[in-house]
Parts: sequence; structure tokens; C-alpha cells
Amino acid sequence: MMQIKRLEIAGFGKFQQQQFEFGDGLQVIYGLNESGKSTMRAFILGMLFGFPSRRHPLERHEPQGTNQYGGSMELVVDETTYRLTRLGDQPATLVNVQTQAAQPLALLDKWLAPYDRDQYLRLFTFNQAELTALKTMRASDLNVQLQQVGLVGSAPWRETATTLRTDAEALYKPRGRKPRLNQALQHYRMLTEQVKAAKQRYPEYETLQNRLLDLQAQRTSTQRDLTKLDHEQQQLANLRNQWPVYQQLQQLQATNMTTLTTATRTRYQQLSQQRTELQHALASARQQLSQQPVDTQSQGLVGFYVQHQDQFDQLEAQLPTLQQTLGQYQTLTQQGSAAKADFQAQSNAHPELLGCLSPHKQVAIETLKATLAATANTRRQHPTPTSSSLDWRLVGGAIGIVAGLLLPLGGFKWILMLAGVALLGWFGMTRSQGKPVQATDHLSDQLVAAGLAPDLTASEALQQLELVAALHRAQAAVTTADQALATQAAKLWQLIQPYQFAAGWIPVDQDHLTTSVTRIAQFYDQVHQVMQQQTMSGLDFAFVQRQVQQLTQQVRDLTEQLQALATTNGLADVDALTQAVSDAEKQTANATSRQQLQQQLSSAELSALKQYTSLEALQAVLAERRQQRTQTAQQLTQLATDIATAQAQLQELTADGQYATLRQQQADLQTEITVMARQWLTRQLGANWIDTALQALTQQQLPTVLAAATTIFAQLTAQRYNKIDLDGDEMVVKTATTQFMVAELSTATKEQLYLALRIALINHLGQAAQLPLMIDDGLVNFDEQRKQAAWQVLAAVAQHHQVLYFTNETAALTQLKTATVQQLT
Repeated sequence: MMQIKRLEIAGFGKFQQQQFEFGDGLQVIYGLNESGKSTMRAFILGMLFGFPSRRHPLERHEPQGTNQYGGSMELVVDETTYRLTRLGDQPATLVNVQTQAAQPLALLDKWLAPYDRDQYLRLFTFNQAELTALKTMRASDLNVQLQQVGLVGSAPWRETATTLRTDAEALYKPRGRKPRLNQALQHYRMLTEQVKAAKQRYPEYETLQNRLLDLQAQRTSTQRDLTKLDHEQQQLANLRNQWPVYQQLQQLQATNMTTLTTATRTRYQQLSQQRTELQHALASARQQLSQQPVDTQSQGLVGFYVQHQDQFDQLEAQLPTLQQTLGQYQTLTQQGSAAKADFQAQSNAHPELLGCLSPHKQVAIETLKATLAATANTRRQHPTPTSSSLDWRLVGGAIGIVAGLLLPLGGFKWILMLAGVALLGWFGMTRSQGKPVQATDHLSDQLVAAGLAPDLTASEALQQLELVAALHRAQAAVTTADQALATQAAKLWQLIQPYQFAAGWIPVDQDHLTTSVTRIAQFYDQVHQVMQQQTMSGLDFAFVQRQVQQLTQQVRDLTEQLQALATTNGLADVDALTQAVSDAEKQTANATSRQQLQQQLSSAELSALKQYTSLEALQAVLAERRQQRTQTAQQLTQLATDIATAQAQLQELTADGQYATLRQQQADLQTEITVMARQWLTRQLGANWIDTALQALTQQQLPTVLAAATTIFAQLTAQRYNKIDLDGDEMVVKTATTQFMVAELSTATKEQLYLALRIALINHLGQAAQLPLMIDDGLVNFDEQRKQAAWQVLAAVAQHHQVLYFTNETAALTQLKTATVQQLT
């Protein structure tokens, strides 16, 4: 599988000294018009197959601002990276990037085999222009293209067949005029007519005269049909121009009618107007209250409190909850401090054990615990012998030495002493051999791995592990306390945060929660105290304050009445009621608009427009009428030509001619026609034989390709078309109920068929060489649904081929989630 990893463009078209990185799978190269998408595609083709010669300057993309031309490309083939370089007229080079060893350029041909540049263009790359060319391509031509791509090496044979057919068409075409055989046959027919005319002119003249009359009658009828089609085309064009008015009228008629009665709307207007007036009066009273004569220090406080009294009243109702939450926060703070103090005390008492708390030490500690437990079990099963048991060899040896030293036994005492020494030696050797080997080295390694001293005994190690476990518990307690404290702090800040609108009087801070709550409580105490003092010191202040309270209550009462009115009409709240009233007013305005629009459409136009479900359906009928008119005009032109020909023939019949001379000319021309016919037949049969042979070879692959293309085409068209088949030489697509020729499909559907066939061929033939696939704005005419399906198909192809999708569609930047995006500027 070949992948393009990197491009380094020294100079090519608009690119100069630029680099681009690519990955595997689907690669999106996004850019606006003239950003260089097609230029980059041409550069990649030039790197793979060689740049065009200087005889084709437009295709070479010579840069304007630099003398450098070409660049390099890094390719990944079989997990090995190669750098291909083509600079100017210098020979191309291929280097293994890992080893920096030069590679023969024939290796590139091997990777690309069995495809040359033309076959690669037919199979692995296409652009919007190539898809547009499909609009006029016949199904038989598309079948030939499939044969050319599907049968590798068929191009020379196809060119031979084309040459033979071109030569044959130069001799004769069924409807041609310029080919030699056509001209000869035409001349032969003229001579034949002249011979007949010379032999018996009148009956021939009469027949030709009747034919001329018939052609003239057909011309009159065709002119009437053309006039009728012109009238219908003009009517359809007028309907198309009136479609926006008709569509707007339909939208207004489809608007949901509100269920609000006139009484409800009137009541809403009254209550709403009263509430607005009271709100203005309340704002004025609060302004007056804030301007009452108070001391300078408290004047700003009272003014601010009065202006925002509704908010402060709502928040003051939550003050007990706020203080309760603060108490819980302070309790958790104390618990956290106690847990941290306990952990710190244990850490200070055993600082050497802090390293054992590392997560990396946990496996080693568990291993040490298992080893110590196994050692304890072994000691319980095999107790160590006590030192109180005495061996007979020790006793006998001691007695023999003492007796030899103390008793007067003469020479026998030496024998007793030697026997005692031998018994003691025997006992010592046996004890040394029977002493168990301690596995101290293994235990020391485990102690070091766990972070403990290597010289600890088993009991000391167990004690150290208990201390480590206690440290773990203390550390976990600190973590739990911190988490609970953070949760409680978030709850407390959620209750404090609404006071941020009054930051000038109540500074609240998320980092100082206790202080913030204290400031809130002090603010309420201060406000209540100032308001009480001002009420007691001035009758005007007390009057205005009572007026504010009364107006506030009246506003609340009206709000409750509006809510009750909303509930009665099945609406959630006052806002919904307001929206419903607004909708009702819009409906009144829409009714006026409908009347105005209906006046712009006549009853005949309205009746005609109702016959079409959409503007596209109307435009389709208009396009059909235009096509019919074009065909009718062509028929009229042909009739005029036939009439002129008949008139000329009549004129010739009236001319004099020598019968013997005409017969000789007819015989000579017949011989010439026979020779040219034999030549035409030979070339035509040769071309047909080549076509038949190529078709027989490709028929082995076409069923598989068409079956795969059918699956892809169904996916691209949302399962509308479920079969691609061949009807003789013509390609057809089928739905569940009918079939269509390729020429009958819409432009976008033809392009989707072309894309399905291309991908099916790539999947079928691409195993020979898994090369990158390049598409330049190939989905422009697709609607959103089919474009999404096409992207899914390309994503599937990208699992086996690197896909480079060049586009200026911004949707590709967000909707192709698995793609790597490269943006050009």
C-alpha cells in the first residue's frame, strides 16, 4: 500500500518553498477558490508520473517568482519511507529515508504497476470537470470507459479499434454527408434519379410533387405545435416567477392559529398595562425613598437597597439556609484540620516511612507482607529444636577427656583422651552440617523495594508495616476531609454568588467564604437599623416606605392575576401568555398579508400552482417543455431542409440529360462504391472484432464490479436505486418499480453513479496497486443527505487507500470527524 506522507514544493504554480504533511486514511485539503487545490493535485501527479514537457506550458504550472521548479515527496510503501525528488530538468532520484541509500527509479514504476498515468487518471483521480463531462456521456461510452480501466493493457487495442473506426467513418457514416462513400452514394442516387427521369420523367415528378406537398403539410403542423409549446413555456415561466408569492401564501396559511379569545387578550392588555404603570410608580417611589434626608454615610446604602429591594428580599429569605450551610462548612474545616494534624504527627514520628506511601511501593509492600506471612507459617510447622537437649557424643567426649586427665590410668588415659576428642569432633561436624541456611538476602531485597531498612528482622518488618498502614489511613482521612470540604464550599459559594451584583456594598469572595457570609449578615443588620431609624425620625420617609410596600404588593397581585390568566388558558407562565398574545397579533397581521398576496395571484394561477408540490417539480416541467420545443424546432429545420431538397430534385427532373452518358456514369460510380464499401466493411469488422474481444474479456469482471457499484450507488442515493445493469450496450439503473437510462438521470445522480462505479473499480482492481485516491471537489452537486452518504463511502475506502479530498466546502471541516484536515490559504 502506497501513502503520501509529505510534500516539499520548491516551486510549482502558486506554491514556493512550502511543505505539507499527510497521514493515512481520509485527508481533507480545504481551501477557497484559487487557493491551490488543483495545483497540488497536478503536483502529486507530476511527482508520480513525471512533469509535462515545456511544449505544454499550461500543464507544467511554472512558478512566477522563483527559478526553482518541482520538489520532493515522501512515500510510505510497505512501512518503509522513500523520498522521491524531481527538480527542474535534473534526473529524478529515489532515496530510502531510513538508510539514505539511493534506489533505482524502476522501483517507483513497480509500485505504480500495472497502471500508467492515463490509467491512473481513469481510476484513482477525478475532479468536478470530469464529473460535469458525464452530463453528455452516453451509457455505451461509459461502458467503454469501464472496459478501458477494467482491462489493463487494453488501451493500445482500443486505440487501434478507434483508428479503424475513424478510417471507416471517413469513408461512410449512416447520416453523414462529407464522407467519400456518402457523397458517392448521394451522387449515385442522383444519377439513378436522372436515369429514371430521362427514361420516364412524369411519374417520378408526380411522386416527388406529392412528397413535397406532404412535407409542407408537416411543416404547417409542426409550426402550430411550436407556437403551442412557446405559449406553454411562457405560462410556466410566469408560474415560476410567481412561485415565491405562492410559497409565502402557503406558509401564512399553514401558521398555527392561537386559541386565545378576544376577552383574554383584552384582559391581558389591561392587567399588563396596570402592572407597567404600577412598576413605573414603584420605581419613582423607590427613587424618592432613596433621596429622603438621611445622614451622609447612610444615604448611598439606603438608595442602593431601595433600588434593589426585590432582590434583597428574595435573598434574605435564604439567609437561614446560608448560615446553616456555613456552619456545616466550618465543621468540615475543623475535621479536615484535625485529620491533617494527625497525619502530620504520624509523619513527624516516622519520617523514614513517608517514602512507603508512594503508589509505586504498594506492589512491593504487598509482596513483603506475603513473604512475612509465609515465613511465620513455616516456623509454626517446623519448630527449631531447643538448646536443652544434649547429644551423647558431647557427654561421652567430655567424660573421656576428663578421665584421661584426672585418673592415673597410665598409657590408657591417652586412648580415652583421643576417643573423647574424636567424639567431640564428630558432634561439632554434625551440628555444622545440620544448621539451616537463612534466606536473609531475599528478605533484604524485598525490604529495600518496599522502602524499609534492609537489616530488619521479620518481627520488626511487621511492626514497620503496621505503622505504614496507619500512615495510609491517616492520609486517606485527609483526602476524604478535603473532598467533603470542597463539596460544601461549592454549595456555600452557590448561595453567596447571587450577592455579586452588590459587590460595592457586600464584597464577597470565593476564597474567603466565612468572611463573605459575615459581611452579608452585617449588611442586612445595618440596612434594617438605618431603615428603622429613618422611619422613626421622619414621617415622609415612613409614608414613602409604606407606599413602596403597597405598590410592591399591588405589582405582585397583578402578576398573580396574569399567572392565573395564563393557567386558565393552559399556558405555563406569564411569559408564555405574553408570547401567545404576540402570536395572536401576528396572526392578525398575517391575515392582512394573505389578502394582499391573494390579490397578486389570479385564480387561474393559484389553481395551476397547486398542481406542483415544489419549485423543483415546476422547474422540471418547464425544462421538459423547453426540451420538447428544442426537438420541435429541430424537426421544423429538418422539414425545411427536406422541402428544399425536394424542390431542388424537382428542378433537376425538369433538366435535360443524355440517358447513355448517365448510365455509364452510374456504372463507373457503382464500381467505385463497391471498392469503398469493401474498405469500409474491412475496417468496421476489425474494430467490431476488437470491441467484441475486449468486451468478452471484461465481461468476466463487469458483473462483480456492477454488483459492488450497485451496493455503493444504493447507499449514495438512500436506497432509491437498487440495481445497475446492462441492457445490450446501454447501461441502466433500476428502482423497485422501474428503470432509467443513464441519460435520463439528473446531473447529481449521474455523478453519484460515476462515483459508485469508480469506487467499485478501485475496490475490485485496487488490490493490484493500492495507490492514493484524489478527488477534487467531486461532491459539489450532491445534496446534504447524499453528500453525507458519499463521505461515509469515502471513509470506508480510506481504510484501504489513502484518500486526498480537495474541497472548498466548510462542512467538510466539521462533519468528517475521522479525517485529517489540511487548510490552504
